[in-house]
Amino acid sequence: MKSFQSLYLQLFTVLLALTATGSLMAETPDAPFTLNGRPVPKVVAQVNDTQLNSDFLEREMVAFKLMSLQQGREIKPESEDKIARKILQGKIEEELIYQKARLASVQVPDEIILKEIEKIEQQFPDPKLFERALAIQHLTRGSLREKIERQLVAEKYLRQVIVPKIDRDQLDPKAHYENNQSAFMKPKMYDVSHIFVATLDASSQKQVADPASRKKAQRILDGINKEAHDRISAIAEKLDKGEIFSKLAKEFSEDETSKEKGGSLGVLLPGTTIPEISATMTKLALGESSGVIESSYGYHIIRLNKIIDSRLAPFEEVKSDILNLLMVRETQKLKEQLLTRLKKSADIKIFI
Repeated sequence: MKSFQSLYLQLFTVLLALTATGSLMAETPDAPFTLNGRPVPKVVAQVNDTQLNSDFLEREMVAFKLMSLQQGREIKPESEDKIARKILQGKIEEELIYQKARLASVQVPDEIILKEIEKIEQQFPDPKLFERALAIQHLTRGSLREKIERQLVAEKYLRQVIVPKIDRDQLDPKAHYENNQSAFMKPKMYDVSHIFVATLDASSQKQVADPASRKKAQRILDGINKEAHDRISAIAEKLDKGEIFSKLAKEFSEDETSKEKGGSLGVLLPGTTIPEISATMTKLALGESSGVIESSYGYHIIRLNKIIDSRLAPFEEVKSDILNLLMVRETQKLKEQLLTRLKKSADIKIFI
């Protein structure tokens, strides 16, 4: 079911986008809510006897626009109607399920709701940022609580009416595995060690305001970084003379995490480590050490200890993941069937 991590991400992303762009679009509550220049009615839909006010739609549209802006996409006015209707359809579906849940007397204890709110709030570095994110989204703690309570009630209802209908015996993880083997290929990985000598960031001296002091700071920085280069070069010479890599790492490396393990960085995937290391390790022969590599952190010498070839993950290793995937798919299918039935029997009116 849906995680409240997505709600946190929406709140935080909206706050981040607003701060980055300097936009005030989400902080003008007196401005009329419009779609493509047309005013939006206070009630945008009715689901049986429940009216859906435009407040939620305005809030969701603000979030959608700001998150799109953060991703480099601008929503054009002529697209607003289509986006709003899609958001409204999702809200209508939520309302239908919530109404059925209430008829079934589904309830969620207050402590669970409050715990979810606390989890979201704790992910903000400052309580004031949390309050600001709520204000930008036209939410209060009360309306956030209601939003979470409705979602938890709906999820609990779906678990009660859908999950028991899933015939696990009909799920065939083995067939899925056989038909989608490319999805279970493990990529080539590299077992790598390094010896590291740190340098100082050249940008630090730019913070010194006085030109004379800045020049002096630059000389000191250059001296420290030259010394670091001399140290890594001396280590490289020792390697060239046949000294043992792991022994030199333990003695000279400044990476406190890896030095006691002989410089071992463990098994790495290309693209998941420092770019300079990632690019170099794929070019080394087994057991070969690199020359001196410079990164934004300092100087490195790396050694390729082992190559783990790409392979197909055994079925037993991924069986539980496949079962979870098939359960999610079956749950979604049954949920869509339920919504189709609910829509047929409901009195739904849309006013936009």
